[in-house]
Amino acid sequence: MPLARLTRITSPWWFLVLLVTLVISILPLSALFKPLFDGSSLQTLLDPRIQNLLKDTAQLSGTAAALAFLVGLPYAILVWRFQIPGAFYFKLCAPLPLLLPPLLLAQAWHGLTGWDAAWMTSFTLGLAYAPLPALLAARSLQNQSAASHEAALLAGGPRRALWEMFRTAIPGAVFGSSLVFIFTSTDFAVPDYFATVGDKFSVYAAEVFHQFRDQDWTAGARASVPLVLLGLIVLAGSMQVERKWGAPDFGTGRRAKPLRLTKKYYRIGATLLALIGALFLLLLPLSRILWETGAGGPLSDGTWLSRSAEGFSAAFNRGRADLLRSLGIGLAAGGITLVLAPFWAHKLLHSSSRKKQFILLFLSLPLLTPALGLGISAIYVFNQSSSHFFYSSIGLPILVYAGRFLPIAVFLLHERFRRNPPEQEEAATLAGVSLITRIFRYHVGPHKAAWLLAGALVLAFSVRELDLAILLPASNASAAVRYFNALHFARDNFVAAFGILMVLILFLPLMIYAAFHRARHD
Repeated sequence: MPLARLTRITSPWWFLVLLVTLVISILPLSALFKPLFDGSSLQTLLDPRIQNLLKDTAQLSGTAAALAFLVGLPYAILVWRFQIPGAFYFKLCAPLPLLLPPLLLAQAWHGLTGWDAAWMTSFTLGLAYAPLPALLAARSLQNQSAASHEAALLAGGPRRALWEMFRTAIPGAVFGSSLVFIFTSTDFAVPDYFATVGDKFSVYAAEVFHQFRDQDWTAGARASVPLVLLGLIVLAGSMQVERKWGAPDFGTGRRAKPLRLTKKYYRIGATLLALIGALFLLLLPLSRILWETGAGGPLSDGTWLSRSAEGFSAAFNRGRADLLRSLGIGLAAGGITLVLAPFWAHKLLHSSSRKKQFILLFLSLPLLTPALGLGISAIYVFNQSSSHFFYSSIGLPILVYAGRFLPIAVFLLHERFRRNPPEQEEAATLAGVSLITRIFRYHVGPHKAAWLLAGALVLAFSVRELDLAILLPASNASAAVRYFNALHFARDNFVAAFGILMVLILFLPLMIYAAFHRARHD
């Protein structure tokens, strides 16, 4: 058994890592195992209605993932690998859409365009999650070998160098796009919003929602199976791309410098393209959201400025405690993943192909399972007399969030660890260096930025998680639920102001770090 092999480990640290991972990843899902893995759970695929829902969902999510790839990859190359004016600010804009609730972006784009229906859902979700492929591609581009870049310039000029940038960034961008597919295929709120304001359509996540709304554990779990399988297929495909295109490029240890565009019109064109990307990713929807903070009808009192000030005042006073609570939960979940993820990334690095597939499946189950299914299962497991105290504490959402988003951190670090020279760790092992030192000094050390990015992504996804926050009692008093309730009662000024407040609080540490990093290098 692969699990038995995992337990035959030489370091006691591995036993602790495996135990904690089982608790945060597998234990909350244990109520779903029987209906997930018995043969009857796949019978739902024989229903023509279910087949049509899956087809529509795959088309919607595939379109969103493709759009995220087509926007995120060129944006990363333009901003991180070319010397263009304002590159520092374009980089700061890149992660911001991930800090906004997708439902808020859906409102912004509907307000800007008046468009709706299924294709607008793909458009909104594709742009909302485009930072994922952009940021993951950027991590690869920042570590591109100077030797391979210079060789490409000498062999084929700028065109060959540009192709080398694409080759370096494709594995990260494809993996980011696969995450986009997984997140959008299980999203219920945004499709439901566009179906409400426009032409009716449905996605498979609605099927899961309706099953769990009736607390039918078995039927709900069976309904989750097709989405889990669909996500596994997409994730396996991204792993194949990573295996084919993501060969380590050690070079000479020097990193390639951003390419300088000698011709003025090339430089202007690249800057305009980056600006257009920033406009669609952030500036246009954020401007609409900012306008909504003071919007009012013809009979509204006061000016736009006074109404906006009232919205921000209400958002701060009413939502301050919820924001702090969400930040605390997200920081705790991110801290857990920062400790566990390097161990699993290291294990993947030294595993055979078969064992690697098993580890990936083992870690990915909480992410592939719809959030509704994961939340209901966690309630069923922990809402017992023996564990009621833990069930009602913030420990439960911290545990569930850490397990759900751990795979993102693991996959990101594994891609980085593969680029470390293997001889370095081999020499450390022969010298008797401990496992923890090898992992955190020789692997995490050169890639601290990627390690912190992994924790930041877990924090951001934890703060904006809605489905789990509604289900788990201890996370009801959270920023996501506060936002959802205000939206439900049509408090538009408060909703817009609260969304911007969430972005500012999450973005502040990143802005301080970026400013400090820039000042230190200048």
